[in-house]
Parts: sequence; structure tokens; C-alpha cells
Amino acid sequence: MNPLAQNLNQQLEQSNPQVLAMLSNLGRNMFYPKGILSQSAEAKSTKFNATIGMATNKDGKMFAPSLDNMFNDLTPDEIFPYAPPQGVEELRDLWQQKMLKDNPELTKEHITRPIVTNALTHGLSLVGDLFVDSNDTILLPEHNWGNYKLVFDTRNGAQIDTYPIFDEQGHYTTSALVETLEHYNKDKVIMLLNYPNNPTGYTPTANEVETIVTAIKTLADNGTKVIAVVDDAYYGLFYEDVYRQSLFTALTQLNSQNILPVRLDGATKEFFAWGFRVGFMTFGTSDQTTKDVLEAKVKGLIRSNISSGPLPTQSAVKHVLKHHEQFDKEIAKNIETLQQRYDVTKEVVYNAKYNKYWQAYDFNSGYFMAIKVLGVDPEDLRKHLIEHYSIGVIALNATDIRIAFSCVEKEDIPHVFDSIAKAIDDLKA
Repeated sequence: MNPLAQNLNQQLEQSNPQVLAMLSNLGRNMFYPKGILSQSAEAKSTKFNATIGMATNKDGKMFAPSLDNMFNDLTPDEIFPYAPPQGVEELRDLWQQKMLKDNPELTKEHITRPIVTNALTHGLSLVGDLFVDSNDTILLPEHNWGNYKLVFDTRNGAQIDTYPIFDEQGHYTTSALVETLEHYNKDKVIMLLNYPNNPTGYTPTANEVETIVTAIKTLADNGTKVIAVVDDAYYGLFYEDVYRQSLFTALTQLNSQNILPVRLDGATKEFFAWGFRVGFMTFGTSDQTTKDVLEAKVKGLIRSNISSGPLPTQSAVKHVLKHHEQFDKEIAKNIETLQQRYDVTKEVVYNAKYNKYWQAYDFNSGYFMAIKVLGVDPEDLRKHLIEHYSIGVIALNATDIRIAFSCVEKEDIPHVFDSIAKAIDDLKA
């Protein structure tokens, strides 16, 4: 093991041995090298800085004006250089300020500074590298984003365990999670909590969140080390009376040594900037040594994988966070459009005339809703809708399909569901 990794582990052993025990073998071996980047940082103020792989002239960084012309409000230094592995420092602080504003019960002392990731999937991959060994358990709801399995099962060799979050009538329930945690008997678990949920578009109420975090605390109090990963990809897209802070906030209130909350969020959906690939990874801990060690290890993981994220999109997000008055209005307008589409979907999908065709799962937020189709195979239905109705949906499993109302105009939503019903009739005939 590299001496730098040994030193980080020793610090963690002294300050927070529970978190050290949560790390994977790779996580224990990871460190941030004192290589080109750190040497370049030390040489930043020199007269002749010949340290880093960029080209410069007397005016600064070399660049092609044709590329520079693509970015109206950014300077060349906000576009062309490398970003640090941990991300643009000012952006990290601005995003933390946003988190604290959005989550009034969250305190700066109980969280790390957000580390910039190449959006949410990269954050999940970092979680896998840092915490997941082969045969570790990933606990997911049965309705989950399929990419979780690719990240944690295929890449990390983890065991995937699931529990239902809906009852037989399609209503959200916490009872299966509580029962699962009551009977959990392993030393460590990585829990993924994704709300608003993809694929169903459900966010728990405040009472349901209290039940969830109480069950997690009971598990931790019984000796299990819990890495509680909160996937907040769709954070802020709430259309009903739900718990509007992040579940990460509620978890940081527990102050349990056996629980490490991890929040993954970003500009992808919150800022309607899917291709920007700007996400954030934040840990819930009040111990400064733990904060420093985790940041060093994540920086090492990023350095050894993508090296760093793209600077232009980080600079763009930084810019709108600093000058947010008009931007906030634009985001609010987009969310209002989604709210209207949600309202129409809610009215249509529960119409009694469709009772013989499907059973809807509870939904109140996000981009999606899901239905259990009755009497036909979802994959057959999906293909039939494409071929005969020019409509695309996602077949989730042996019973369910997902409909993204986020990308259908509100006036077209009734047609989409009426066509799904007709397609079911077609297949039954």
C-alpha cells in the first residue's frame, strides 16, 4: 500500500474508525498523489511555470478563437484550462450555499464541501469504487433505475437486494423497507435512496421520511454500518405536499457513527442541463479529519479515472449561480410547465374508464409515472405502441411500463394514454 494511502487510513482509524471499516479495498488503497497536479499548484506563482500540459503565450492560455466565440459570457480562463479533479472551488462553495438554502435543516458543519462529479452516474461509480467490494450488499427498492445494476453489480460485483415500495394496490409503503432492515444481519450495507423515484415519480411525505430514517438508525444502532446514498437527480421537481428537503438532510440529523450519508445531485435535471454533466458528491459528517480524508480519496479516484470534469460547463453553472435572479425565473417557468403536464397526467391516468387496462403507482414528482398493465406483456405493448401508434414508452419488467410525462406536451397526454388503452385492446384481441 502506498504510504500516502497508509497515512490517510491511519488518520481515519484515529478519528472515525467506523468510516474506515466502510471503505472497499480500493477505497483503502486510494490516495491523492503528490504528482504533476500538486507540483503545478506549488509552482503557480512562478515567473516561468513549465509544469503542466497546457500551451501558453504572453497573453495567457493559447486557444482557438472559433471555439472561444461559442461562449458569450465566459472568459478564456473559464473555458480552456483543466479543472481541478475536485472541481472549480468557487462552484463547490456556490453549490453548497444552494444546498443550505434548499435544505433549511442542513448545517454546513455536518457536511463536506461538495466535490464536482461528471454528473450523477459518475457519482454512483465513485460510491462503488470507494465503498463496494465484491459480494457487498446494495439495497434497492424493486422499482429502481436499471443503471444501478450495471454500476454496482456488473462493475463492482455487489449483491443486489430489493424490497417493494408499493403495495398490491399501487400505493407507496414503507413497511417492506422497515421489515427488511429489522431482519438485516450483515456488518455493512450500501443503501440507495432515490426520491423523486425513477421510474415511478414518487417522493415520500414528511411522516414517511421519518419512518425511513428511524428504521435506518435502528439498523445502525444494532451494529450495521450503513452507507446511505441519496440519489437526488430529480430534486426540486415536487408537485404535491411532500418532504421537500433532501433525504440526505434528514439522515445528517441522526448523528450516528455507523451511518455515513452521501448525497449525489447536480445540474443535470435541476437546471435542465442534461449534457453539461455537472454533478456533486457530498458526505454527511462533522469530523474534519474524515472530511479531509474522504476528499483526498475521492480526488484520487477522479484523478485515476476521468482526471477532471469539463471546465466550460462548470463555469457556466458557476455563472448562473452567481447571477441567479433571471435564471431562477427561467427554471421556475420550466417547472411550472412540468407541473401542468403532471396535473393532466394525474387526471387522465386515474380515469375510471381505464381501470380494466392498468393500475397506476402513486406519483407526485419528477419526470415519470409507472403503471402496471393488465393482461398483456409490457415488452409486447412497448413494441406495438411504436409500430402502430408512434408512441414510445419504457417496459420496466414483467408487469410495468414507465411514461415520461416530462417530454409530452400537456395537450397530447390524453392521446398517449388513450392509445395505450387501445394498444392493450389490440394485443388482447
